Amino acid sequence: MTSQARHARPRRLRLRHRLRRAAVVAALATLLAILLGAGSCSETPTASPQASGQQQTEQAFKDAAAAIPYPANEFKNGTLERANLLRLLRAENKPDALGYVYLQSFGKVLGYYTIKGKVSSNQSQMTTTELVEHHADSGGGNLTYPAPGDNLTYGENEPGIFFFTTEGTLVKTNLDYVYATQPLPFNVPQLNK
Repeated sequence: MTSQARHARPRRLRLRHRLRRAAVVAALATLLAILLGAGSCSETPTASPQASGQQQTEQAFKDAAAAIPYPANEFKNGTLERANLLRLLRAENKPDALGYVYLQSFGKVLGYYTIKGKVSSNQSQMTTTELVEHHADSGGGNLTYPAPGDNLTYGENEPGIFFFTTEGTLVKTNLDYVYATQPLPFNVPQLNK
């Protein structure tokens, strides 16, 4: 066992102990806030139950954050989640990227398509989905209503996905699917022959 491994284990145990202690402190703080709130009722209520509950939640969060502060310094160079999202964004925005879409029905893989580009949602559109009318000048609020889609008609698009095969054919489906950047070991037919 390396020296690093010996030191990492006690650190993990200390961190686990601190997390448990913080959870207990947060639970006790919440309970105390609830009890104090119930005991300090007066004849004229000063806040709604919603506001009181929100205040208790905020206080419990402050107490928990003080007990175990967020480790912001550890993430100065980013997180793996953000790195994965950046990598995905870059991979999905290569128009000539080759991909494999395996269609499934009730858990059974039916076949696959080789595609160029990415899989997209039929619900995606290039324009806004809502229009907003502002009525502040007449004392009213904002009114929102559905905007027409990209095809300038109203209503939702059909569910599912679409993609373009390596031959340029548009395919739309609402079947479950698996997307991969390399062929997967399924013994199924290629559907775009």
